[in-house]
Formats: sequence, C-alpha cells, structure tokens
Amino acid sequence: MAHKDIIGKETIRRLAMDLATHLLELPIEPDSLEVLPTEHLRIEDRRADLVVKLRERGREPFLLHIEIQNNNDATMALRMMRYMTDILLAWPELSIERYLRAGRI
Repeated sequence: MAHKDIIGKETIRRLAMDLATHLLELPIEPDSLEVLPTEHLRIEDRRADLVVKLRERGREPFLLHIEIQNNNDATMALRMMRYMTDILLAWPELSIERYLRAGRI
C-alpha cells in the first residue's frame, strides 16, 4: 500500500507542475515544488462584536457585521475575512454588509 501512496503522490506532484507550467503558463523553477499539508485542525471560539439581521425599507433582509478595534492591527483584514466566511457559512441565504471601526473611540 505504501508503494501506491508514493506513486500517487509523485503523480500529483507532476500534475501540479504541469498545470502550473503548461496550463497557467507560470515560469516555475523545476525543483521548487513543495507539497504543503492541507489538513488544519481549527478549534477556536471566534466571536464577532456585533452581527444582526436587518431589512432596509423595500429591500431584502441582510446581515450587518460591525467590528470595533482600539488599535490598528496588521492582521485585521484577514480576521475580517475569517469573520465573513464564518458568518456566510452560517447564513448563506443572506447578503452581508461589514463595517470596521479602527482606532480610539
């Protein structure tokens, strides 16, 4: 079984390199390919500051997500993206409006 795994992994490595070079036409260095792990264990408690469902007059309901930060945080854009994906996965039928307040109030 281990032999099949090695053959399968090598085939996938070659496929990735061929896709990058021939299909996507990327100037890839032949020895640069590194297969990265794709399984990530994520156990965390993530709470947005405020998420509410609202409806403007004459419009469909939507989600309003508000985050308030005291300091500018270099990772805030990525954190906002994580909040957005978590919220959209929980309520996929609703659109989302996001607002970030960074700095002292």
